[in-house]
Amino acid sequence: MSLAAAAMTLSFTACSGSSGNGDEIVLGMIEDTAGGTAATSAEATLGIELALSEINEGGGVDGKKLKLVRFSDGGEPSQSPALVRRLVNEKARVILMNSGSASAAQVKPVANQENVATISPTNILGAIAQPPNNAYSYILANPVTDVGTVYGAAFTKAGYKRVAVLTDDSPTMAGLNDALLPTLEKAGVDLVANEKAPMTATDVTSQVSRLSRSKPDAVLVSSLGGQLEILFQNALKQALPTTPRFSLASIGNQPQTWALAKPGTLDGLVYASAISPQNTRSNELITKLKSRYGGKFKALTAFSAQGYDSVHLVAKVLKDAGSDADSKAINTALQKVSKFEASFGGTGFTMSFSADKHIGSDGLCGIVLRTFDAQNQPGQNWATYQPSCG
Repeated sequence: MSLAAAAMTLSFTACSGSSGNGDEIVLGMIEDTAGGTAATSAEATLGIELALSEINEGGGVDGKKLKLVRFSDGGEPSQSPALVRRLVNEKARVILMNSGSASAAQVKPVANQENVATISPTNILGAIAQPPNNAYSYILANPVTDVGTVYGAAFTKAGYKRVAVLTDDSPTMAGLNDALLPTLEKAGVDLVANEKAPMTATDVTSQVSRLSRSKPDAVLVSSLGGQLEILFQNALKQALPTTPRFSLASIGNQPQTWALAKPGTLDGLVYASAISPQNTRSNELITKLKSRYGGKFKALTAFSAQGYDSVHLVAKVLKDAGSDADSKAINTALQKVSKFEASFGGTGFTMSFSADKHIGSDGLCGIVLRTFDAQNQPGQNWATYQPSCG
C-alpha cells in the first residue's frame, strides 16, 4: 500500500488532516489494514478504541482529550518511516506501532531523529527495543526469545526432543525465526525439519509431507496466522494426527480464522497466548469489551489486551510528564514506569521500563501456554508446563 493510504481517526476524534489544538493530545498509530498482520492489528485496535473511550469519557489527561491519528502501512515496512514523519507533522507526541514487527524495526532511526517514542503493543521482535537506534523504541510483550525459552523448557518437560518447524515467508516471520529458532536449539531442541510456504499458498501438502518424513516428536507452526496457518493445521491434523502441535501467538489472536479450520482440527493445539482465565484483570477487560462491542466481540485476545494496556500506559506517562510535555520529556517519563499492572499475562504480571530496559515484560509469565478445545475455541491452560513469574 502506498503513502496515499487512507488516514483515519476514531469517531470521537477530530479529522486527521488537522493537528491537535490546545485541548487535545495527539496520539499517532501506524496500523496494517491490508497486509499479513491486518487481522491481528484489528484485534489490537479493539482494545485501543476502548481505552481511548474510557480515558476521554473520564475527562482525558489533565482535562485534555486524546486524539488518535492513524495511518496504514498495508503491512509494508518500507512505508512506515515516512508515516512516522507524517504523524510527527500531525503533532503526535507518542506513536503506537500497530503493524508487523518488521515495520516497528524499520522506524527506529526515524523515531530517534524525530525524538518521538514508538510503542509496539503486540510485536515480539526483541530487536525493536534493543540497540542500535532504540532510544525511542519500546515493546510491551515478552520478546520472541522468551517464547523460545518457554517452549524449550516446555518441550524438555514433555519429553519432545525432535521438533519440526512449519513457517511462512513473510518479512516479519523471517526476523522472528532468526531469533526464535536459535533459542530453541540452545535449549537442546533438535530441529529436524524447517519447511516454509508462501503467504499466498493454497496447498501445503508437499511441505507437510516432507516435514512428516522427519518423524518429529512435535511440530511448531511459526506464522502470521490467518488462512495460511489454518491450511497448515488442517494438513498437519491429517498427516500427523497424533503428533503434538504448537504455535506462536497469532492464531490465538484471530477469532475470525478459527471457523475456517475443519471440525476438531485445532483440538489440543498449544499456542503461546498471553491470556489466562485466572487473571482477574483479563476477566474485567472481557466484561468491558462485551459491553462496548456486543456481538462483534468474540473472545478476549492478547492483542486486544495489549492494545488496551498500551493506551492506558501512554495516559499514565502523559500524566507523569505533564500534558504539555514535549516528546522528549514523555520519553523520559516512559523510562520511569515501574510495575505497571497488565491486562494480559498470568496473575501478577507487570511491565516496567528504564533507560536500559525497553522491553516491558517483568517476567516470563507474560506468556501463557494455552490449548484449543474440540470446538476450535481457546480452552484451558496447558497442564504440562507453564512459566512462572519469578
